[in-house]
Amino acid sequence: MIRRPLVSIAIALLVAGLPALARAADPSASLPDVEDEVMCPICGTLLAHSEAPQADRERALIRKLIGQGKNKEQIKDALVAEYGPRVLATPRGEGFDLLAWLVPGLALLAGVAAIALGVRKALGASSGRSARPAHIDEADAARLSDDMSRHDL
Repeated sequence: MIRRPLVSIAIALLVAGLPALARAADPSASLPDVEDEVMCPICGTLLAHSEAPQADRERALIRKLIGQGKNKEQIKDALVAEYGPRVLATPRGEGFDLLAWLVPGLALLAGVAAIALGVRKALGASSGRSARPAHIDEADAARLSDDMSRHDL
């Protein structure tokens, strides 16, 4: 008989904990979490650093959306709908915004390739030099070698 109340209590605790588990699976956002990823549309700085009145209105909207249980992506989508895509601190990884991620990376790769090519050419040119130019005949080469040996320190 004692087992039945324990099972009932366990089931009641499990049922009571389900909403908490659901919230843990889809965590709601927090203001500091969102502030670091969006901009103030007036001053163009991170919302976390902005003191503009518009930034306060944007924070109020974020708090309202958090109160409605929205997650971070839903809040950012609502901010884009309200203020436009410039409100995002980082560009989205699609369409034209994808270029903002690709161009700097490609420029960096091109710079590294140019430096590597320049170093390779410089090393190849210095290692390819011979001690004697090809157009000097054997007599001149012997005389040059003799003169150079007299001046060695």
